[in-house]
Amino acid sequence: MEQPPQEPQQPQPPPWGGQPWSRRQQPPQPPPAPRPWGEQPAPRQPWGYRPPPSPEGPRAPGPRPWYRHPVGMLLIGAVVLILLALVVPVFTGGGSEPAPTVTSGAFGSPGTTAPPAATTTQPQTPEEQLRQAIQAELGEAGDVTSVTVPPGGQLTVTWEIRRAGSQGLTKNNARFGVMRIMRAIQQSQLTAGPAAPGVRLLGRYQQPGSATPVTVVRLRFEPATVARGGFEDRRYLEAFELADAAVIDPAFRG
Repeated sequence: MEQPPQEPQQPQPPPWGGQPWSRRQQPPQPPPAPRPWGEQPAPRQPWGYRPPPSPEGPRAPGPRPWYRHPVGMLLIGAVVLILLALVVPVFTGGGSEPAPTVTSGAFGSPGTTAPPAATTTQPQTPEEQLRQAIQAELGEAGDVTSVTVPPGGQLTVTWEIRRAGSQGLTKNNARFGVMRIMRAIQQSQLTAGPAAPGVRLLGRYQQPGSATPVTVVRLRFEPATVARGGFEDRRYLEAFELADAAVIDPAFRG
């Protein structure tokens, strides 16, 4: 007797809100962290792999470095404090207030700076006053070296004739010097009054090839000539002729 064909068994639906009986759903795994750019992937090691032991073995403990000792740490701290004491005032400016003065009873108060001693100026002699007046009047024509005014004697003035660009200009310096020296003497108080002294002028000049200056102009003026005057620069060509006596070196004649 033939049996009727059986219908295929339909799968039963899972319980309400449940999961299938045959498999449990696993929670989602977090994605692996991205590898930095350019890093090589780590090789996969088999399960239970251990790196081989180092052939040198563990390093034996040695002495600690000096900077780890207490004395070394104290030295480092002292150096840091010294550097801070030197560098900090440079950036802070040191302040605008001056440091207070420290005084102790054992050593007393600090001494004060003594004021400079007053300089006593000696009154200038008549010769020095006349020398300064003659030099101011002489100017660039020469340099006064000495002025002597003996009591009741002859006033003597010695000067050095200044070299110019040519021999003719040097001669002019000698003549200008005579006129200006006599003008300064005439304007001084030494020639005032009836007892005016006579004047002697000595002009010195260092000739080419000579080691020292020599006297090239010797002039003598009587008191009356000094009082008469007329020693203006415009008459410098007559300087030697105005003297009562003259001895002129040949190089300065003409």
